[in-house]
Amino acid sequence: MKPARTFAPRTLLLATLLATGAVPFAAQAAHQNNHHGHAEARCHDCGTVVSSHTYKREPERASGVGAVGGAVLGGLLGNQVGSGNGRTLATVAGAVGGSYAGNRVERNMKAQILTDVRVRMADGRERTFTEAGQARFRSGTAVRVADGRLVRN
Repeated sequence: MKPARTFAPRTLLLATLLATGAVPFAAQAAHQNNHHGHAEARCHDCGTVVSSHTYKREPERASGVGAVGGAVLGGLLGNQVGSGNGRTLATVAGAVGGSYAGNRVERNMKAQILTDVRVRMADGRERTFTEAGQARFRSGTAVRVADGRLVRN
């Protein structure tokens, strides 16, 4: 009969808690904690920078202004060297070399500095964003995506 005596107080305690409404408070607290977890999970646009890589991209083509200018300048300089057939050969070589050099200078002047930023999103995916200019974020920086661009979180 001793077990019946310990069972009755436990049953009485449970009945009292149910009657006073303590169980709904516990359920509400669990709901608030769960709701808070959903608030963090809702930030699909949040992430952490994994790495960044800055590089220079030259245009695929130049306008030709640099090549023409370089050819003229190279031809004039080549014409100053030698006489007869040597002068002709030096003029042609100067024009070809100047054309190449002028094209390279023009492409270098129109090159863009770009940075690829790899971000591990909150849902575990990795995304890469390409931005113009030098790196703005270091590894470990918390960021979010706003209008397709990265901003500090």
